[in-house]
Amino acid sequence: MFSKSVLLRGALVSSFFMGLNIHAQSIVEKGKTAYMMNCSPCHQADALGKVGFAPSIGSRDFLAIADDQMIKNTVLKGRAGTSMVGRPDLKGEQLDSIIAYLRSFHFENPLKVKLNKHWEAEGDFKNGKKLFQSSCALCHGENGEGYLSGGPGTAIGMKGFLDTVSDDYIYQTLKYGRSGTAMRPFIGAKGLANLTEQEAEDVIVYMRGMADEKSGKTQTLSKEELVTKGKALYAMNCSPCHQADGKGKPGFAPSIINRDFLAIASNSFIKYTISHGRPGTSMPARPDLDKTSLKAIIAYMRSVPVKNPVSIKVNHNFEATGDAVKGKDTYIQYCGYCHGDSGEGYLAGGPGPAIGKSGFLDIASDDYIRQTIRHGRVGTAMRPFAGSKGLANLNETEINNIIVFLRSLN
Repeated sequence: MFSKSVLLRGALVSSFFMGLNIHAQSIVEKGKTAYMMNCSPCHQADALGKVGFAPSIGSRDFLAIADDQMIKNTVLKGRAGTSMVGRPDLKGEQLDSIIAYLRSFHFENPLKVKLNKHWEAEGDFKNGKKLFQSSCALCHGENGEGYLSGGPGTAIGMKGFLDTVSDDYIYQTLKYGRSGTAMRPFIGAKGLANLTEQEAEDVIVYMRGMADEKSGKTQTLSKEELVTKGKALYAMNCSPCHQADGKGKPGFAPSIINRDFLAIASNSFIKYTISHGRPGTSMPARPDLDKTSLKAIIAYMRSVPVKNPVSIKVNHNFEATGDAVKGKDTYIQYCGYCHGDSGEGYLAGGPGPAIGKSGFLDIASDDYIRQTIRHGRVGTAMRPFAGSKGLANLNETEINNIIVFLRSLN
């Protein structure tokens, strides 16, 4: 028999969760009412849109790829150059309820996509233009003007769209399409155009450069010119801390012209780090370095020859699961001496950088951290820590636990 106190506690817990469910239902119902009043005239009552008039915002793929902030920005700011006007009056709880209503839709074979917002496509502008004209223009217009061209596709070449979405948003849209619409997948063997991953990046580079081409601002440097320019910019802006050879200085600045770092870090990772810096460390933000300068610096860094080059593919969709408490114990035992027990880096007096700060954790994916633990950094005190050749022979569970612990610091 259960005591009265146990039964009472159980009833209270049940009531609490029932209250949460009722509250969630109430938000969805409010959202449905607000949606019908403000959104359905264009996007239709079922949120599946109307071809040539308004896009589907209730489809599985849109809701998997578009996060809440992207939807909020679109609603509040609208889409300049289209009939989607900004609705700053729809804010706070009302906008949250509309999104909750859309998120309440149920789908067979639900899709989950984790966007890497810091990723930037790297590709060939001219080839992207050719591919856009052959694969995208029929629906979206030759200049991405959308419905204004008479086609069924939205305005993906307009500033209002390009300023709202990330490169990975566009890439994932090309990969998955929009179920139930004319927007089919375009990448891979099942894709409508069988685009390769690189060709998809070429298309994105072209879309980003459309406006510059129209205004005549497009500037193309040869690879040799980029490297030369980058070497000079690196010497002026980076070498004072990371040293002339890019090997860094223990306890002061990490090695960045380094075989393993350059194999694991994408160009967009490096660009973001330079532009935004690392808050809480001595790495300042450098928004004054424009896109061409950043591209040149990276081209120079990647041009420096390395011994025994390696290729490491980072899976940005990987999410570590594990035990933060166990991860803390393992971290302190193997990582704390260099990086500090709380990942504070050089401030702890060790030779390792700050890997527990938001400036690092907000940009580094779980697999970036995992691959770093696995491979280390050649020529530095950061040795591989996994496998039989690893300094500590950590297994996958122990590595995942460390990552979960690091995430708990942020």
